[in-house]
Amino acid sequence: MVKTSSAGIVDLAFDNGCNAQALWLSPQQTSPQALEILHLNHLRPTLVVIGGAGLMTEESLQRLQTIFNDVLAPLAIDMNLTVLDGGTDSGVIQMMGRARHASGGQFPLIGVVPQGKAQLPNFQEVRDDESRHALEPHHTSFFLIPGDEWGCESRWLADFASLISSGQKSLTVLINGGKIALTDLQANLAEGRPAIVMSGSGRLADTITAVMTGLPPEDVDPKIVELVNTYEPQGKLMHLDLSDPLPKIYQRLKQYFE
Repeated sequence: MVKTSSAGIVDLAFDNGCNAQALWLSPQQTSPQALEILHLNHLRPTLVVIGGAGLMTEESLQRLQTIFNDVLAPLAIDMNLTVLDGGTDSGVIQMMGRARHASGGQFPLIGVVPQGKAQLPNFQEVRDDESRHALEPHHTSFFLIPGDEWGCESRWLADFASLISSGQKSLTVLINGGKIALTDLQANLAEGRPAIVMSGSGRLADTITAVMTGLPPEDVDPKIVELVNTYEPQGKLMHLDLSDPLPKIYQRLKQYFE
């Protein structure tokens, strides 16, 4: 059993020397209560990063890390953003954490993870469970959400971002991704948050871009078609190309927050 404070706070100590706090939420706790407990209820513009890095070539992965290092982390610094993502030490979430560290950024980086999937660094009893995933060590805080399956955190992630950004700009960026990323994207768009899809990053992102450009694959998921038909006409769903010059990508995102 994970030991928590009376408020549900877990102190995390990572092997690289980084420390963070995680809130182990009870089923009765609400999103506003959780933000208040970790003192994250200050209004700031938000960036939500969703997706994965599956089936990508080494060249694409290197390009993608450059996007995080030279675009997303500097954007968070320059625009005083709070960044939220899936919190685990893999794929694009790992890239976000490493980019924050490499840039020396002080912006809040919040991971939202199902309790049944989180491998906590200083709790041996959950280290040997292969179904769990290590937390990315450069995040500043984590919300550990009730549930044992990926996807149960999607609503919470979207809700946290909306509460933090209330009255401020807020944007979702989708990179690569699969079924869970689609659930994340649906939840964030339903909150009214615009989304930019990174075309050329593979899998879900490329499928959505193909539908948006009128070239859908034959076996495209009807949910994707419905999502595009609903949100693209509203101007809520856009795409950028991974191969575009970095200054162009940065300026496009910065203009949104300005």
